[in-house]
Amino acid sequence: MNVIQICFEDLENDGDREVVIENDWLRMVLRFPEKVGEEFYGRRFTWGGRLQSLIYRPTGYEYFLPEMIDPENVAPFGLPDELFASFPCGDGRQLKMGVGVFDGPDEDASLTPLPWSWQEEKQGDETVVVFRQEAKDLGGYSFVYEKRYRFRDDSAWFGFDVVWENSSGKTYESDWDIHSFHQSGEPPHSSWFVAPKRSQIKCGSSCVRTIAKEASPIFATLDPNSYVADRIHWDLDGPYWWYALGPGNSDEFYLLHGRFEPFRGLFWHAWRAFTPQGICHMTVPPGERAVWGFDVTLGRGGKNFVAAGEDIGLTVDREDDGQAMVRAHSAYRRIGTINLTLAAPDGSLLYSKLLEGHSSPGQPLGVRLPLPRNYDYVQLKIAYSEQDRELLQTEEILPCKEYSPTAHLPFDGGGRRVFAISGPEIEENQVDYLHCCSHALQCGFHTKWNETGPKVPNLLDDLDVICVVGDAWPRQRIDELVEWTRAGGGLVLSAPAGPLVEVISPLIPSISGGLQRSDPPLGLALNTQHVTANSLLLGPGERLKITHWMQCEVSDGSQVTLSFTDKDAHPAVALREVGEGRVAAVATRLAWGDGSHSVIWDGWGQYTRAFWGGLMGWVARLW
Repeated sequence: MNVIQICFEDLENDGDREVVIENDWLRMVLRFPEKVGEEFYGRRFTWGGRLQSLIYRPTGYEYFLPEMIDPENVAPFGLPDELFASFPCGDGRQLKMGVGVFDGPDEDASLTPLPWSWQEEKQGDETVVVFRQEAKDLGGYSFVYEKRYRFRDDSAWFGFDVVWENSSGKTYESDWDIHSFHQSGEPPHSSWFVAPKRSQIKCGSSCVRTIAKEASPIFATLDPNSYVADRIHWDLDGPYWWYALGPGNSDEFYLLHGRFEPFRGLFWHAWRAFTPQGICHMTVPPGERAVWGFDVTLGRGGKNFVAAGEDIGLTVDREDDGQAMVRAHSAYRRIGTINLTLAAPDGSLLYSKLLEGHSSPGQPLGVRLPLPRNYDYVQLKIAYSEQDRELLQTEEILPCKEYSPTAHLPFDGGGRRVFAISGPEIEENQVDYLHCCSHALQCGFHTKWNETGPKVPNLLDDLDVICVVGDAWPRQRIDELVEWTRAGGGLVLSAPAGPLVEVISPLIPSISGGLQRSDPPLGLALNTQHVTANSLLLGPGERLKITHWMQCEVSDGSQVTLSFTDKDAHPAVALREVGEGRVAAVATRLAWGDGSHSVIWDGWGQYTRAFWGGLMGWVARLW
């Protein structure tokens, strides 16, 4: 099935037929609104051309969730897009292009949908499926709104173009966005996500400011009706933006390359999906048209992407044997050249290599290069070209020694069992709980994930690590927890409070007691050399902002590894041996305080993983 094939049929027997496009590499299902209407499509996202399903055919992997929890009644699945603006079109009516006309501004105003058409076109070597909404003199508005999906025979790729034409005398102006509701990892599995992000990494004894591109795990939220979010700045890596993602338990990838300039980016996950979001602003004067969009390449074997183009991407993987592998992942069979240049930190040339060869979906063109151990890091320049035409170029900082912060810690949890508990008195306790489980899962622990609150397993002997947030542990079972710890258990305490502190905590709150707010926020400073703290970045440029903390004093026999940056340098983290067991106590919450929903992603999120995952590894005697 090398040639693109297209059929039109009602796959779901719901009254609306779908457009199905497939070749040997992909199968895509696009919705076409005919009969179902508002009860299915809602009032928000563009109705025509909703990408409902995308499958990488060699493995059968489905990238999007075809059906989801829908608390907002907007059918959030697949890859929807939206023009935000509504335009007044007389008699109090509101025109929402891509949807229809509302008879008023209220949320419950009746809706008259505007029709869509679809057709198939040929443009050179591409097959184009076009969804079109058009209106003439509708309350003074005349427009064409098109969504154009472009395909090539025998290619694991599609292009997506949005066309907005203005044939009226008014200026059209609106934000436009895309959501992509990808599958998110259900515990114990995760998904991974790569996007360029500003970061400071420590390589050996060197601290380097760079644009980090590392695959970070993404987990489904504990509560399917809640979400965790963070803002991604899409303008970090050249004139266009991109991201890559895939399932945590296999190596399929979805590489998106945007062809517009988003003024706002957002990453969030909820409802068992995660969603990178691109939002741009479009202005179309009378008589003009705007065109924008993105390209998607599918494949296998790619994860740590460092650059993306229309139908090709570059990855750099650091391997355990002290080498790095550079690969070019293409959407169809082609001949290309990888040109590598390796330089020392001072810019002096160390190594160069040129390799020409074939690449195709699932079979990238690859170059292996040794990393010199006498440098903390090297500067790697990569260029990919075809027929003397350079298609991709990037410059990367490549660590030669251990580096941090990172999403990956130097030990494997080996399936050790972690139970986390967070009481309802802790604000945003589910976010705290999610973070604790996320850090443990990333390190190979087996985590009790599905319950919060004061419900404790009957047998503590089945556990290796217990994480307690605040005063969550049942008071009648404190003595049992103490004995379990003394017998060899690992205990992590976050913002400890109540009777538990009096019995076992290495940190005893002062008379002021309890969590208090700090304005301005506090940071952390190294107090004592320790494996759990040495690799953390604690300089003035850190993004860590602690707004809720406890003023504490230290009990005998405790080792304070980190202090707060308040004027009295109060202890922030203390470690202690308790019989055969270990205890780590932190005088703040897992999510640090304000903005706790923002710590899952970017350099800050990696920082918290190194911090909390490291403490779990220490109390479990893995580190």
